[in-house]
Amino acid sequence: METVAVPVTLLISVATFLITVGGVWFVTQKRVRDLEIRAAGHDKKHEQIIAEINGLKTEISGVKVEIAKVQGSILALNEKFDLFIQGRLTPAAAHSHGAALA
Repeated sequence: METVAVPVTLLISVATFLITVGGVWFVTQKRVRDLEIRAAGHDKKHEQIIAEINGLKTEISGVKVEIAKVQGSILALNEKFDLFIQGRLTPAAAHSHGAALA
């Protein structure tokens, strides 16, 4: 059997290379994990913001419905007031009072 002599410097170079590659791999993997954690945090914040926006949209829709009801009431009151001004509508109290007198 023949013995192959490997220079010590070559062994040191190979060991240094492997240690360097392992270190770079470890640091890269840690950085990737850190970025994944940050991305998950951003996703969670994004979902919270979307939920708050949807809640606001629901509230705005409710406010719009209430505004429409108030506008309808104002319109009806304006119509009755116009009829009253024209003399075609008498106050409800006068109707009931007049009915009581008759």
